[in-house]
Amino acid sequence: MATANSGGASQPNLVNNTKSKSAVWKHFGYKADESGKATDHDRPVCKECYKEIATKSSSTTNLAKHLRDRHPKLHDEMKQAQADAEKQLTSTNKPFQPTLPALFDQQRKYGPKSPETLKLNRLVAEYICMDQVPIYSVEKPGFQQLVTHLNPRYSIPSRNFFMYSEIPALYKSIKDVILNQFVGKPFYSCTTDLWTSRASESFMAVTIQSITDSWEMTSWCLGCVGIHSDHTGENIREAFEEVIQDTWKLDLNLMAGLTTDNASNNKKAFEQDFLWIPCFGHNLDLAVSKSLEVDKVSSTLSRLRKTVSAFSRSPKMVRLLKNKQKELQLVEHSLIHDEPTRWGSSFEMVDRFLEQQQAVCAVLAENRKKWHLMPKDTDITTLETVQEVLGPLSSFTDALSGETHTTLSSVLPLCWKIFSVLTVEDDDSHLKRQMKELIAKDLKTRYQDGRLQLLLNIATFLDSRFKLNFTTLKDEVKEHLCDSLRSISNIQNVASPCETRPAKKSKTDLKGLLSDIQGEKKKHPDAPHEVEITSADRDRPEYKLKNELTLYQTMPEVQAEHDPLTWWKANHTTFPHLALLAKKYLCIAASSCASERIFSTSGLICSPRRARLTEEHIDMLWSSGCTPPDCPLTARDRQPPLTPTLRGQCGFRKWMDGNSYLLYLKLQKLRASHLICSHAGPGLTLEKTPKDV
Repeated sequence: MATANSGGASQPNLVNNTKSKSAVWKHFGYKADESGKATDHDRPVCKECYKEIATKSSSTTNLAKHLRDRHPKLHDEMKQAQADAEKQLTSTNKPFQPTLPALFDQQRKYGPKSPETLKLNRLVAEYICMDQVPIYSVEKPGFQQLVTHLNPRYSIPSRNFFMYSEIPALYKSIKDVILNQFVGKPFYSCTTDLWTSRASESFMAVTIQSITDSWEMTSWCLGCVGIHSDHTGENIREAFEEVIQDTWKLDLNLMAGLTTDNASNNKKAFEQDFLWIPCFGHNLDLAVSKSLEVDKVSSTLSRLRKTVSAFSRSPKMVRLLKNKQKELQLVEHSLIHDEPTRWGSSFEMVDRFLEQQQAVCAVLAENRKKWHLMPKDTDITTLETVQEVLGPLSSFTDALSGETHTTLSSVLPLCWKIFSVLTVEDDDSHLKRQMKELIAKDLKTRYQDGRLQLLLNIATFLDSRFKLNFTTLKDEVKEHLCDSLRSISNIQNVASPCETRPAKKSKTDLKGLLSDIQGEKKKHPDAPHEVEITSADRDRPEYKLKNELTLYQTMPEVQAEHDPLTWWKANHTTFPHLALLAKKYLCIAASSCASERIFSTSGLICSPRRARLTEEHIDMLWSSGCTPPDCPLTARDRQPPLTPTLRGQCGFRKWMDGNSYLLYLKLQKLRASHLICSHAGPGLTLEKTPKDV
């Protein structure tokens, strides 16, 4: 479109250059004739000073030079317009032609010390540790092809580099992060367990739990050390103290409790000089196993295992079972074979068989050779009794196996519920009565120790959801809290409150159970208990603690769905001395699942193809791979983990994010989340319960 200059008569008539998109043509035009057509394309005219500029082949070099020399302001405007055009082109993702230096840079490999190489090396090391893949994976053709496709400029180092340089550096960095968590010498608790690898080598796993200044529960794996001697109590204790004191330089006087299973060597090693807590789930498993050892129950389960094995080992039987399930309109579930060492699997086997009883019996009845596998009527009656007794207890299986919330304070409430479930009714059969009595008797005998009873009462009292509702040793608890306060030298060093948003409330299985138990307990309240405060020096911490205890008891309990640590986070300034004791006792774990959970990944690390790993390297891989997802060192650029217990499979995703690529491949199967102590659940109660059952 032609536009004539509106100046005086001496000003030439100019038209714009419509064929070029360069910003410089905003300030130049061509002379036009009377009809508005350009007369000379080789000598454009400046619209500011009307000087003719000679150009060749639509070149804009002379035009830009003229603006720079004669009109600096217009030249700056032209440069800004060019920059805005390039920015808009980039934001719209339009293809543009790169320069030759840029093309060469895209093909040049990263240097060994470049920031990109250092970052990618660390991400590959974290992928190896977190997903428990062999270190030789970095030399596999498929992995190298993938790396080349994702980032051609990255040269992945050899396996020896990761084994002897990068992974040890990662382990040291994680160790420094853990040590920084204990600079202020907070109270902590530990769990430990023993494991034997495929190469018949023994290891001890040690985990540590503590409550941070922001009132969050943290759990760390301190490592796995080799045991080269007999598993006696003395040797186990020596190995444990070596990990805590020599390797991690922690003060054993700050350890609030130690949780292990009920093995006699563990009990001998820790019961005398430490505050030893038997694993809650192991206690329940041992008690329930007593009822499964009844002759009538044991023989029936043995015959049921043969029936289930006949279906699990024969594709033909499986096919016939599915056909019968369709005919009878039953849910197409497979039969479950139990693991005799886990009572939960035995219950699942019984429950699944009774669900599919009609289809199973129909398949067996059509084959005369399988009639001996047909369960008798007495067997069905026995299995139904087992289902009725163990069914209510199955909901407690994994209730106390978590690592991110308090568990010891929930022992007494769960025990109160368990014993109410095990109450013998008038219409119970002889077998049902016998099973209930065996479980209840064994549970009570495992928690008769006075020191352990006092610890459970203290933890329950300090839980804002329960307080005195389930506490039976009220006077002893308050006296012991005062004694504990006297032994704490840094009581004045109470952390200041942190202004952070409360954690989002999430209802877990444990919270659901506690919610029901809390409602039932309110129907059977205990008599009110008055606390007498003696006259003493008001400046003494003991007197201040007694005042805090009085105020603490007057405040109402929170709902079971709430996190007690969130309550303490909001009220720790009101109860500074009591909050210090809450950090000490609420960090103790009720189950040893934290250390046993480490061994669930042991098969991926100590596999037959990795039998040459040394103990030092196994410890590094274990400790680095079991790092919590919110670790300050490894949380960068990481997407949220799949589940709280599935910490694996994040390393490879994180490595891909580090390369800024959207491609995500799963090279490894999801590691098994079934815990060694999957049967862990309800705990036991004191000999004296709020309501004798």
